[in-house]
This record gives sequence, C-alpha cells and structure tokens, in this order.
Amino acid sequence: MSRPTPRRPSRTSTPRPRKIAGRVEPTEEDAARPATTRAAAEDPARTPPAPPKPPRRPVSRSGDDGKAPVEDPRGRMSTLLALIGLLVLLLLLQCGWFVWNATRDEKVPASSAAAADDEDDAPIPVPSGKPVVLNQLAVQEGVEAAAAAAGSMFGRNWKNYDEGVESAVALMTEEFAEQYRATTDDVRQEFIRKKTEVQVRVVAQSVVRANEAELEALIFLNQYVFRGEGDDAKSTYTPYRALLTMVHTDAGWLVDGVETK
Repeated sequence: MSRPTPRRPSRTSTPRPRKIAGRVEPTEEDAARPATTRAAAEDPARTPPAPPKPPRRPVSRSGDDGKAPVEDPRGRMSTLLALIGLLVLLLLLQCGWFVWNATRDEKVPASSAAAADDEDDAPIPVPSGKPVVLNQLAVQEGVEAAAAAAGSMFGRNWKNYDEGVESAVALMTEEFAEQYRATTDDVRQEFIRKKTEVQVRVVAQSVVRANEAELEALIFLNQYVFRGEGDDAKSTYTPYRALLTMVHTDAGWLVDGVETK
C-alpha cells in the first residue's frame, strides 16, 4: 500500500492590487521615496498651481489690418496754428517796412538841413585845382589884415587888458567878436593877478584859399609870455601857427574865425 504524498504547505501570497485604467503603478523608486513625496505625486490635487503668465501687450497692426490710419486731430490743430502764426509774422514785417519807409522819408529833410549846417563850417568854396580865385592885390591886402589882427588878438598886457581887447574886437565881425569877448572875460582876472604880458611876433604869412568874398590866411607866430615882475618874473617862448578866416566887408577884411595849432 503506497503512502499518501504529503501536501505542501500552501504559501500565503499577498494579493496583487488590481490595475486601474489610467493609473501608473508605483515602481521601486517610488517606493523608496518619502511618504510625503509619494503622497504629493499620487495626489495631483495637492500640488500648487503654476503662477499665471503676464498678459501680453497689444501690438498695433495699423498696416496689417487693412484699415486706413486715423489722423490725430491734435496734429491738424498744430499745423493750423503754425500757418496762422506765419501769416501774422508776415503782416508784422510788412507793417514794419511801411513804418520804416515813412520814417526815412521824414528824416531826409532833416539830414539835408544838417548837411547845410556842416557847409557853414566847411572850407571856403573854390574851384577844384584852383584854391585862389582872387587877384594878387586883394590877396595881399587880406593876408596883411590877417597878420595885423593876429598880433592884436594874441598879444596882451595886464596893465591895459581891456583896451587891448577892444582893439582886437574892432578887427572882427560881430558874431566872432562875441565869441572872443567870452573867452577873454573868462581869463581876465587870472591874467591880471599874475601880471601877465604876451608879446607876439609874426614871422611868416601866406594865403591858403580865397575867393571874392572870403579868404583863409596861415600866420606863423612866435609868442613870448612874461609873468610877474622883478626877481620873480618868468618867461616862456612858444612858436605856433594860426589859420584865420577873413571876410571882405565895406570896412575891409575882418576876422570871422580862427584855428590855432
């Protein structure tokens, strides 16, 4: 009689979990992870959501959308204001030109009057290239009268100061005599206080230009000035020249102006 074959003890095996569709089975690496990591991986609802992306800036597509560009009303207003400003500037310039033109026309007579005044101080009018149009005898008389007047005008003595002034004035025109008196009156007191005496000697004379009514004579003089008396007296010597303008009148040639150099 054969022995009954003993039964092998049945191994208690752990039942395998059933596969669920759409679920990934954990691997050995997943098993090695910490429980918190596995829990986070198994439960996708616990993972924090990704930060939202910033919105994109709108891009203008004026040229690509097929629509005509809209004109800015501010640019149209700026253009209009610029045109108005230009017109105003042109009007102002035109008004200024009219005012300047009118002012210039008014100044022309005044300039002519000023030119006429300058002609009074101008040299004796004579033809170009001919400064003397007077006969020799008349020229000689005029030059000699100028030399005598120069000696009387520039020579003076503190003892008879007033008489010397009157003698010189008699050889002048009325207008020039007034100017001469004003000058001599200003220096009279100082002249007498310092006991001044002026002696003049004419060393040369000539005519510069002459016509029938006027004559200019150049007189060269040596001037000697004495101040004080006795041991305190002082003297100086000065050579100079004077240009005398003579005018022919019924009383002869009279001094009408003088310039000293």
